[in-house]
Amino acid sequence: MIINTSGPRLLHGTVCVPSLTVASRLYVDLLEQNIVERGLISAEEARAWQAPATEGAAFMVLQPASGVPVYLRLIEQPAPSASLASYEPGKHYGWSALELTVENADAVHERLVEANKLIIAAPIIAAPKKLAFTDNLYPMQARGPGGEALYLNEVRGNLPSSDLPMARCWVDQLFIAVMGCRSREATLDFYNGLLNTTTSGTWDIEYSVINLAFGLPASTTHMLSTVADGRTVLFEIDQYPAAASAAPQAEDALTPGICSIGIRVAAPPAAAWLTPPAVRTNAPYFGATVGVVRGPDDELTELIW
Repeated sequence: MIINTSGPRLLHGTVCVPSLTVASRLYVDLLEQNIVERGLISAEEARAWQAPATEGAAFMVLQPASGVPVYLRLIEQPAPSASLASYEPGKHYGWSALELTVENADAVHERLVEANKLIIAAPIIAAPKKLAFTDNLYPMQARGPGGEALYLNEVRGNLPSSDLPMARCWVDQLFIAVMGCRSREATLDFYNGLLNTTTSGTWDIEYSVINLAFGLPASTTHMLSTVADGRTVLFEIDQYPAAASAAPQAEDALTPGICSIGIRVAAPPAAAWLTPPAVRTNAPYFGATVGVVRGPDDELTELIW
């Protein structure tokens, strides 16, 4: 069920993975997400994404054990072929990471480390560490089977400018979607205009995930900003280095890794829809109307009302 809200809120993060079986070992077995629905992508939905090759692809929709109506959707799409040899996770513009709140970041890290000794489940990007600017966040990062980055963040309290969800289960809700972009300013203008949100903060920080992906010195800093509705943060917008590139994409398919983000809104905004918005009965929409737009870096974003 979709919760009514006067402002935009995250509804889902969708990830293309080479194998649902392999992905479920991470998301279901290790991160303890519940399976809400399994099925096949319809022709109508594939057309809405301008990705007709995804028609008939198997999908799985997941929800945290807390029951919060924020979902992860996994779509099975073959691994990048030789034609997509340039695909390098973490180095392309578009949706780059999903930030999930966890009860105990050290315990999650330990579980993933042990799992990685047996199977390639979620290579660790960074172990849990304290942040210099607050004691209320204690994050770690790993990478999923589609190349998606997962920021697993133990929230211990709110920040001065934002309210953050504390986990009520082992791994709880998606609460921030992260994007790497060519122009942080252009991306902020686009989403703030689309969603009637604001830029809630801007920082220039040593960003280990970006530095590791691009082989930069650990001391290299990068500009990032957050997009928020009041005290609720929706997006983190990262300025990527000049060496970044557009995500390679097979013809008529979705991009590898995080291919779309869904935002529930109270009413449809004025937008350049890829196809006319339509009602979707399957999870994670449950009878809501869905419209799809492309952002400044060709990323797919769904608006749901």
